[in-house]
Amino acid sequence: MAEPAALTVVLLPGLDGTGRMFAPLLAHLPAQWVPRIIAYPKDEALTYAQLVEIVLPQLPRDRPYIVIAESFAGPLALQISTRAAKNLQALVLCATFVRNPRPHLARLAPILLREPILAHRPQKWLARLLVTGFDVPDTMLEQALEIHELVSPRVIMQRLYDVIHVDVSTILRDCPLPILHLYALHDHLILGRPTREIQQIRPDIESIGIDGPHYLLQARPQGCAVAIEKFLREKGLC
Repeated sequence: MAEPAALTVVLLPGLDGTGRMFAPLLAHLPAQWVPRIIAYPKDEALTYAQLVEIVLPQLPRDRPYIVIAESFAGPLALQISTRAAKNLQALVLCATFVRNPRPHLARLAPILLREPILAHRPQKWLARLLVTGFDVPDTMLEQALEIHELVSPRVIMQRLYDVIHVDVSTILRDCPLPILHLYALHDHLILGRPTREIQQIRPDIESIGIDGPHYLLQARPQGCAVAIEKFLREKGLC
């Protein structure tokens, strides 16, 4: 029997942009898959449009590939899909959104999104309340906080402003690619509305809820890997 064909898996990280949080998922992906993590600059405050220009040249040109996009990267992946070469086979959107997931907080942005505030490490209880949930191990939370500290506060501020203003709902509606949407059932950061919005815009895509927090690929890597592999097999892509 022939060996399964290798599949290149491009991973686009969330707000920190480093890609270091993908390690748990990589440990559960099939051995024949070839991961390619694309990190974003840590010291350049780039918009979504500018990040598209950073990512596009790093995509495979000579082989089929899929994109797994986490949280902040969901809108980025959708924008990339409109310009990527035809060998982009599918998108996996995880714990993400197409418009500002917390619109009621937008009016507080001038107060909260300032470098002096973002430069301070948040209290763990606040990070758990707003982002990770309370069932994430301390070691994972500590790792996430340490990774975020590697990125300039000015960069984080720009990315959060972009989240407030982004709207890729039309791109999602018109995207011809197979799409898997994974969402966390206990997401404290991206609440129910963004998930329902994706499902309403594209009721035909496969949308799977997994019992876990916003850091779904880190806290439930095996369940996510199983769902991704099953989806790609059903689409004949692996």
